[in-house]
Amino acid sequence: MIDYTTFGELGEIIKANWDVFGGVFSRHDKVGVEKVLQQLNMLRGPIAHCGVLGEDDVVKLKLVVRNWYRLME
Repeated sequence: MIDYTTFGELGEIIKANWDVFGGVFSRHDKVGVEKVLQQLNMLRGPIAHCGVLGEDDVVKLKLVVRNWYRLME
């Protein structure tokens, strides 16, 4: 069933099961995780639909991915 889960639904699964997933994020910052997931979800649209990201969006994507990894340090 996980194969049919959307990116947005994965975020909801993490939030609903924070007691399970919270330990993955060393900073244990649920709000930070939600914010990064929302940003990633917005940026994934053009990528998922074979669109082109503008220069600003490429920079934004790199920053958001960096933030995601920082949450897991």
